[in-house]
Amino acid sequence: MKIMVINPNSSEEMTRQIEQVLSRIKRPETELTVVRVEEAPPAIESDTDIAQAVPGVLRLVHRANAEGYNAVILACFSDPGLGAAREVSEILVLGIQETSLHIAAMLGHRFTVLTPLTHRVPKKEREVRELGLTESLASVRALGLTVTETEAEPERTKARILDVARAAVDEDGAEVLILGCAGMAGYALEIEKKLGVVVIDPVTVTFKVAEALAEMGLRHSKRALYRTPAKA
Repeated sequence: MKIMVINPNSSEEMTRQIEQVLSRIKRPETELTVVRVEEAPPAIESDTDIAQAVPGVLRLVHRANAEGYNAVILACFSDPGLGAAREVSEILVLGIQETSLHIAAMLGHRFTVLTPLTHRVPKKEREVRELGLTESLASVRALGLTVTETEAEPERTKARILDVARAAVDEDGAEVLILGCAGMAGYALEIEKKLGVVVIDPVTVTFKVAEALAEMGLRHSKRALYRTPAKA
């Protein structure tokens, strides 16, 4: 089985971090490739950043299809270009946001999304609503850190996560927490042990889902929603 994980930003360090985390949890027989969108911004923190990243994401999705991969994962908690990627792909494409939100709704009464930046809170709330999961949402809370800081300063980030997550549990009634940024990959287990609630690392959760779905030969339907465009 071959899985390509696309980091939609251009950060080499974040790409290495994602690869290190997934190398520890992948099946021995799974061939892992982690790539970045070199022409994208170093972090995805706005809709403008997303727009700049999507062409490179689609290029890499085409490459994965051509090179015989079984699945592609978009490792950014904005799922940049997910719909378009599914349109142009004949293989499974998963976004870490969509996947982890659905999983969180299965694991507890209500979940909280921890997002790096305050101005992205409305966007995350809207994306939860678009997936039909509003009734399962306890809150979206911001860490007050940039995406780059969440990856580059792990101890500071973990301390901030603990503070914000405790408030989500105590004040919002969250039973499940989602670390809403690929820059926090690998932090979940430590946070979960300290808080005693379920903590989802979207990168690792989505990777294991991809392994399972690809093993079963499942992929998105091409009937209508993700039908291949005439000039894809």
